[in-house]
Amino acid sequence: MYISFLAMAFMFICNFMMIYARKLQKAVISLVLKIVAGLMLFSTFIMILIVVFA
Repeated sequence: MYISFLAMAFMFICNFMMIYARKLQKAVISLVLKIVAGLMLFSTFIMILIVVFA
């Protein structure tokens, strides 16, 4: 049950990180935020698979 809450929190944080990264003017920080958000989204996908198939 807690892994599903963590997955929802990661999706929420990932969404706001992407929105913030689009508004940034500095390309390096924006790229780093987008990479971190992408990794969080991938880990969320893995967590959802664990919840569905466990």
